[in-house]
Order: sequence, then structure tokens, then C-alpha cells
Amino acid sequence: MKKQEKIEHAEKEKEERQASYFIYAIVFIVIFIALIFSIRYFFPAKQEIQQYSYNGFIFTNIGGLWYTEILKEGTNKSYSVPLHFSPSELGNVTIEGDVNAFKNKTEIFLTFDPNAEEFSYIALSASEVSINLAQTLNITPIAACTSNETPACTGRLVVDCKNPGPPAIYFSYSNYTRVYVQNNCIFVQGFRQELVRATDRLLLKWFSIMP
Repeated sequence: MKKQEKIEHAEKEKEERQASYFIYAIVFIVIFIALIFSIRYFFPAKQEIQQYSYNGFIFTNIGGLWYTEILKEGTNKSYSVPLHFSPSELGNVTIEGDVNAFKNKTEIFLTFDPNAEEFSYIALSASEVSINLAQTLNITPIAACTSNETPACTGRLVVDCKNPGPPAIYFSYSNYTRVYVQNNCIFVQGFRQELVRATDRLLLKWFSIMP
């Protein structure tokens, strides 16, 4: 056998071994996952359900989220609303200004600073508000930015809340966890997880669960 043929034969064997290893790995992973699920099926873990009543609303903790039933504005249809925090965790979040006046709007812009260093908690807060605006309050949420400096904000309306403009909610990081109204905007502020806490406080105010 020529040297070139030997090299090609060796490379072919190597590729076949690698393919075999890859298949074995997949089979092993599938069996491992199946084993985990079978254990969970035959020996289900006991889950302790946390539940309590607040101002006539029942809050139930499922998978780390708090759920309560909310009636859709102007209907008898109820929705199960998920929140990251329960009323007992939101008592010290202040709300300044008439946020309920925004419930009469047909649409509200959700704005943020595209130059913020981290977006995960801003995105989480905005999505939580968006779902509830549309689902329970009959308000259309519209994405906006405080500037058009990034591709994600190109073509979007600029709403910076520096002057009175269209109704908006401005999500921003701050060392102070609070909600307040200024220039036809609701400012929702907090640092990382605290921003989500301020968001849930606003929602529970809108749902007339908390004062």
C-alpha cells in the first residue's frame, strides 16, 4: 500500500471512530435524560405550595413566581397573572404621582436608554408590563428608546421623558427603588432585581391590589 493510501486510510478510520464516539455520546445523553425523567415519574418530588390572601386576592407561588387572578378591564374574564414578587415584598416601594391616570390610555410607549450597560432586567420588566398592559388593561404597548444610537432603536420613536410627550413608561437603573410620574411618563427605577420589584409594585397598584 502506498504511503498516500495509508494516510488516507488512517484518516478515514479516524473519522469513523470520531463518528462512532459522537453517536455513542448522543445515545448516552438520551439514556441519561430518560433515566432522570423516569426517576421523576416513579418518585415525584413533593412540592410545598405557598399561598396566602392579600386584600381579597389569593397569591400562590408556583415555580418561584407568584400568581393571582385578575379580571380584564371592562369584562368578566379573568387571567392568571405571574409576578416575581408578592405584595408582602413590595410594601417599601414608593409610588409618587397618579399612575392610575395612565390606565385610561389606549397606548403607552415603553422606553429605555439603549446605552445602558445591562438589559436583562430592563427587558424582563418591560415584557412583564407589556403582557399585562395588553392582556388585562386593554392598552397597546409600543417599544421606544431614549435615543436612536443603536441598531435596535433605529426607526423607533424617541421618547426620553425630558419634556412632556406621549404617555410612556421609562425603565432605568437607579440606586433608589421607586415609581414616580413626571412629564407624562411613569419612571420605574431600581438596580437589577430591584427594577423588577418596582415593576411589580406598579402592576399591583394598577390592579387595585395595593394602595
